[in-house]
Amino acid sequence: MLYSLYQLIGWLFFIVVSPFACVYLAISGKHRQGLRQRFGHVEDVQLDEDKPVRIWLHAASVGEIQVALALIPEIKKQLPEASIVVSTGNRHGLAMATQRLPEDVPCFFAPLDLIGIVNRTLKTIRPTIYVCLETELWPNIIRQAQHHGAKLFLLNGRLSANSYVGYRKIKSFMQDLLSCFTKISVIQGDDAKRFRALGADPANIRILGNAKYDQIATQTDSNLGEHYRQMLGLHLQQPVLVTGSTHTGEEAMLIEVFRSLQARLPDLVWVVAPRHLRRLTEVEKLFKDQGIAAMRLRQVQEQGRSTDVVLVDTMGELAGLYSVATYVFCGGSLVERGGHNVLEAAAWGNPVFYGPHMSDFSDAKALLEAENAGFCVKTPKELTRNLLYFIEKPEEYAVAGRGALKVASRQQGSAQKQVALITEDLHSVTHSSCVPNTI
Repeated sequence: MLYSLYQLIGWLFFIVVSPFACVYLAISGKHRQGLRQRFGHVEDVQLDEDKPVRIWLHAASVGEIQVALALIPEIKKQLPEASIVVSTGNRHGLAMATQRLPEDVPCFFAPLDLIGIVNRTLKTIRPTIYVCLETELWPNIIRQAQHHGAKLFLLNGRLSANSYVGYRKIKSFMQDLLSCFTKISVIQGDDAKRFRALGADPANIRILGNAKYDQIATQTDSNLGEHYRQMLGLHLQQPVLVTGSTHTGEEAMLIEVFRSLQARLPDLVWVVAPRHLRRLTEVEKLFKDQGIAAMRLRQVQEQGRSTDVVLVDTMGELAGLYSVATYVFCGGSLVERGGHNVLEAAAWGNPVFYGPHMSDFSDAKALLEAENAGFCVKTPKELTRNLLYFIEKPEEYAVAGRGALKVASRQQGSAQKQVALITEDLHSVTHSSCVPNTI
């Protein structure tokens, strides 16, 4: 009943909104990229027809693409007979996928979750296996993929307390949806409890950690530090504050932190990496209004650095920039955005500071805090106090850094275990199909 209602509402919404959307697209020119693919026309996606197994990974955005990047090498290792395609939900995800996915793994825009459009995509892609990464559950894609004969897996699953409260209101619908998955791999115990409470079969749930962290240790190339030090024109002992993945409102709060630290460390360089590049102009205006001179990273590369503040205006640079960080603050946490990946910085031996809103990375937060390598601050003033304390206590800060490195080094193997769920199921099906029927 609820599923039929979902389909009806989806089409009604589409019919009402589409004329206005067409006008907006015509006037603004925005969001035209991949429009045909969103309507199910994916004939331009280069598919490998020679391999008997095809795996469709759905990675909603940049964070899920990072999970895909960890899983794909394991899929190639454990299932060499499989070809892989990746779908994403927005242009940021597509940009990262285009830049970082292997050449033989095509990426396309996921179809609108309307039954006719979804079926058009499925008839072209013909997946053997559909993998939903994290927890972007599109009912029509899930049910129609199963109807077309694909096996479904939910990998690297997470379910925040807020999302759980919303899903509880449609528990019977969620139970039906979750029953479509052969196996569900979740990051931590709390996620497993929430999925079980929504009706997922406990026998199908595995707690296998976060595949996103598998890549971290392999990304810490020792040459990166020297590369970014030269790019930023830093002398060997020059202190650097890196504030990664900041959101609206956070840069304004962090200005007072920077100024307080600069009074103690006059040669301090502040590297600011806004989560969304479209906010660069907004952040530049904020700094100008506050009398702070700033350069974009591309300008620094071309002209050399002439300011104490650098704005990161390129994708995929942040993990490498942590290599030159002396102090790190992880954004999306002083405002309610769920935080971001603190282990990217920890992998370089950096203790990490963050605000109270870390629901999306509560597992990593807990791991760091258990080693006294992660520090939650509720206000900019508290962040300033903590940083000034460690400036005066370099020995304690070094111990915290070793703890951070230890935590990051331990977080390996999740991708291998998650792909094994698929491998075991495929092999069991192959084996059972080869057993002669003696009845």
